[in-house]
Order: sequence, then C-alpha cells, then structure tokens
Amino acid sequence: MNFTGLPHSSIRTVLLLAAAAGLAFGQGAPRPGGPPRTEEVQTLIRTLESATAPQHEKVLACQRLAVLGPREAVPALATLLADEKLAHMARHALEPMEDPAAAAALRGAMGRLKGNLLVGVINSLGFRRDVAAVPALGGLIDHPEAEVARAAAAALGRIGTKDAAARLQAALGRATGAQRLALADASLTGAEGLARAGLHAEAAAIYDSLCGKAFPDYIRTAAMGGAILSRQAGGIPLLVQQIQGDDPALLSAGWRAARELAGGAVTRALAEQLPKLPAAKQVPLLQVLGDRGDPIALPAVLDLAAKGAGAVRVAALQALPRVDDGKAALPVLLQAVTAGGDAAEVALSGLGAIRGAEVDAKVLAALPTASPGLRAKLIGVLAARKADSARSELLKLAAGGDPDVAKAAFRALAVVARATDLPQLIRLSLATRDDAVKVPADLAVYAVSMKVFPAAKRPEAVLNALRESRDPVATCALLRPLGAILKSNGATPEAYAVVKTAFESKDPQVSATALRTLADWPDATPAALLLEVAKRDADGTRREVALGGGVRMAANVAAGRDRTPLDALAWFAQANQLVRSKEEKLMIVSGLGNVKRIEALRMLKEYLGDPAVQTEAALALVEIAPALATPEHAAEAKALLESIGKSTKDVDVRRKAGKASKSIQIVPKK
Repeated sequence: MNFTGLPHSSIRTVLLLAAAAGLAFGQGAPRPGGPPRTEEVQTLIRTLESATAPQHEKVLACQRLAVLGPREAVPALATLLADEKLAHMARHALEPMEDPAAAAALRGAMGRLKGNLLVGVINSLGFRRDVAAVPALGGLIDHPEAEVARAAAAALGRIGTKDAAARLQAALGRATGAQRLALADASLTGAEGLARAGLHAEAAAIYDSLCGKAFPDYIRTAAMGGAILSRQAGGIPLLVQQIQGDDPALLSAGWRAARELAGGAVTRALAEQLPKLPAAKQVPLLQVLGDRGDPIALPAVLDLAAKGAGAVRVAALQALPRVDDGKAALPVLLQAVTAGGDAAEVALSGLGAIRGAEVDAKVLAALPTASPGLRAKLIGVLAARKADSARSELLKLAAGGDPDVAKAAFRALAVVARATDLPQLIRLSLATRDDAVKVPADLAVYAVSMKVFPAAKRPEAVLNALRESRDPVATCALLRPLGAILKSNGATPEAYAVVKTAFESKDPQVSATALRTLADWPDATPAALLLEVAKRDADGTRREVALGGGVRMAANVAAGRDRTPLDALAWFAQANQLVRSKEEKLMIVSGLGNVKRIEALRMLKEYLGDPAVQTEAALALVEIAPALATPEHAAEAKALLESIGKSTKDVDVRRKAGKASKSIQIVPKK
C-alpha cells in the first residue's frame, strides 16, 4: 500500500479496517499457542489510550484485541469499562481472553462502577464463569438496584459451583417478588451446571427445593424434571410418583423426564404403570413408550393394542411399530386393519413402518381375501414399504376390473416398479379405459421412465410405443406421459419428430393432443410451427394453445432462459398481428414484458389505448423501459413512463412508472 500524503489518523484507520477485514474473513489471527503480534498490539493499545482517536477506531481496536487476546492490552481495556460508549466493546475484548489478568480487571471494576456499567461487568464475569468472582457477586445479590441484583444472581447460576449455588440458596430464603424469581431461575441454571460436573446429589437437592407450590409452575416443572434426571436411575421412583400424581406442573415434568431418562429399567418401570393408569394417562404414556422405542415395553403395548378401547387402542397401535421386535406387531396390525373402524388407518400406517422381511409377504398374502377397499389400502402399505417383491402382483392388480384397486396398484408401481417393467407398464396403461385410472397410470409410466439410466434413454420406451401405435386413443394416452418426461429430462430431435408426426395426424384428437404436447415443449424448437398454427387455424382453442406455448417459448429465449436459435422479437412482431381476443392480447403483452428491445416497447405502447389490457401493458412497459435507457432511446423511454404516470388509473403502476422515470437520466447531446 502507498500511504504517501495521508495524515497519521487516516493511516491508522486504514490499518484498523484492514485488521477488522482480516478478522471477518478469519485472517490475521495468531497461531494457536503463538504470541500476539507485538507491533500490532502496541498500535491498538495506543489507539485505545489516545484522547483524539475517533470512537469508531477504538471500536475496531477492541474487536481486533478480542481475537489477539494480549495481556498488555488489559489496562487500556479496563479503563474503558467506565466509558458509557465503549464499555461494551471493552468487555467484548476482555471476555474471551484466557489470561487471568482479564478476569482480575473485570472483578476490580465491580467496586467502582454503577448501574448498567456494573451490570455489564457482572454479565461478563458470568460469561467467563469466573470462580474467583463468586464472593463479590454473592455480596451483590441484595444490591438495592434490582438490575444489579438480578445480574449477580444470573452470573452465580452460570458459574455453577457449589459455593455459588449455596449463596443463591441462602439468598432465596430471604428474597421476595421479582428477585426471588430471578434467584430461582439462577438456581436452576446452577443446578444444571452441578449435574454436568457430576455433582448429582448437590444438583438434586437444589431442584428439590424449587418444586414446592410457593414457586410458579414453570419453575416447578423445570425443577422436578431436573430432580428426576439428576438422580439418574435413582430417579425412577420419583418419576413414577409424578406420573401417578395429579399436579399438572409436576406431571408435565414427569412426561418430559420419561422421554429423557435413559435405560431399560426406566422403560420397564413405565411399562408396569401402563395397566394401572386411567385412560387419560395411558395415551400420553403410550406416546412416551413409542418415543423411547425400547422393545422392553412391547408386551404392555401389545396388550393394549389388542384389548384397549378407543383412543387408548389407537395410541397403542401407533406405538407398536416403534417398540416391535420384528415379529409380534405384524399379526396385531393386520387384525386391526381387517377389522376396520377408527384404528384401521393407524394400523395401516404401522404396517408401513414395522421392520422385517416377512411383512411384505404377509401383506401380499392378505390381498386376495380382502375387500376391494381394504385391498387398495394394503396396496398403499406395500408402496410405503417400497416392497420390490410385490411388483408382479401389482402388475396383475393394475389390470383388474376394480378402479380403486387399479389406481392403488398404479400408484404403488410408480414407487416399486423397475425400469425393466416399463414395457409391460405401458401396455397396462394403454389398456386402461377408465378416466379415473388413466391419471395414476400416466404418472406410473412417467415415474418409472425417470428410473432409466442413462437419462438420455428415458423417453425411448414411450417413443417406441408411439411409433408402433395405430390406435388414436393409445397415441393420445402415450403423448401425455411423454410430455412430462420431456419436461423433466429435456427434449431430443427424435422426440420432436415423433410428436410432430402425431400432430400431422388426420385424427383431430391425436392432432390436438400432440399440439398441447408441442405447446408445452421444454425448449423453443416448436415455436415456428406454433406460429403457423396460430396464423392458419380457425379453431379458437387451437389458436389459444399455440399462441400460449409460442409466447412462453419466445419469452424464455428473449430473457436468456432458453438458448434455442429463435428471433424472439420477429416472432412477437408476427404474433402481434394475429391477436383477436383479450386473452390473446394478454399473452402477447405478458411475453413482450421479457423483451428488452425498443421494438418491444413500441409494440407495447400500442396497447396503452386498449382498455382491455391497458394496465397490463403499462406494467410491462414499466418493467422493460429502464433497461432501454441508452443515449439513443432514453428520451423515448422516459417520456413514455411519464405518460403512464399521468394517465393510468392503477395507483401501483403509477407509482412504479414514476420511480422508473426518475431513474432514467437524459444526457444532453453535445
């Protein structure tokens, strides 16, 4: 860098900004265990001590010192702890420093600060978990300033030593009101720290002291949860007691702890309570056992899944797959599905979730004797299980006479069929005459085609079938999934040739279906053909389909989203001569909004006088006019926007036109 001619303060700012930039990108930090950069540190300290350095430079210096962490900077930072504007940045630098001098500076400041400055230092000591600060913080618990007292309590809780906890407990006995709640919150935090440190008995004693009804429910719930968990396996009796009890706050703690307390002994104790509890508690306990996923609970859950009533049985069936050993749940779930009723849907979901290779075989074996409605649902289970072994049976069921079963079979085949099944699947789809079944059949052909690799071969099976088709109905049926495959996979010249041949068919339905496929083509290859259709075809529906597809393609080319060779402006110019209805005008206006050329602006200008599309044309002009603000066209674009701002009735369009007009600057010609 060349700093020649810059004043010293500017050089310092540049260096500080460079240091901060290095910090932001993870650069410039000292090597782990290595010494800070002495020269840089001294520069930063001088900045902090300077009476003339701007505040923003001192902020940057503090940010850098927070990374470097040098002991030499502590005195300068300690001085700033009394500065209302910079104290928070000084603490930001001192908090992460590993050197004990940083903590000593913060402790020393407690005796000379008041108000928010004192609160900030207390918070920093809590953040550092500074054990040496515990006596001083304990002396501030009864401070007359409520914010200071609450901050001291929170810091002691965060430090979390036995001494800190004892001071909080002692103060809790004499405190009232908001300070009592702050001490209770801090005690919970401290007990959590003790439990993490392995001091479970000490943590449990604190939690026990906070469970009484003298405290709010949220404190009691947290305390009871901690009391159970800190006792580990010894907390099982206390857990059971809460689940048996009727205190809502403590019961809530029991349900939480029942999920978190680990071990088979816990699961066994909970499962033993299941038959002893009323239905209102059996349901949440079953949910807990399901969440634990421990097979130890299986016998108790099985019993209620078979014999329970109403919501209890439903909850048991929901839990069953999650505690199953791979064998026991299957017959119970199948029986529940067969029996029907409210539990059947839950059991079906359970069949989709349970483990075991024999499940697919059992579900398949149940299909022949099931009613059509149940058979369709069981097929859904096979799909959820991705049962590859069901492919052959599903192909047979897709050809069956029951439409619900056929629909379910096609939906399942979309999931489980292999690419090698595609020819047979296409034949089944073509044989379908029920309109309700055609949609899942088309989707199955599409989904299985997308499993073909390499991707370039995905359309081949459908294209081959199209080439061989002599049946107009079959040809239309094949064009539908082909269009979806091409949209997902990309078009090919071979595919275009086949669809164009279908479009030229003398059968009106085949031609119309092919036209829709061409209008939905993934690139602009058919754009010229679609324009010709719009020119010569008298049928309003065909014109609309052709124009809609062509406008989309030309707009994509104009916006750079499609690289197909096409003069988009020339296409729009020709299409613009063909429009008749309001719908066709809207298509053209919408498409021209993507063409940032002066010719497009002039075409859109003509529509401003048409009440049917005036607002849409104005909005399209607002979108493209700023992009045309070249020296050659700026005046024309600006004048048009000003005209729109004065004449259009739409308030939002007027606002946008005014904003766009102001953005265009006209450079006087020399």
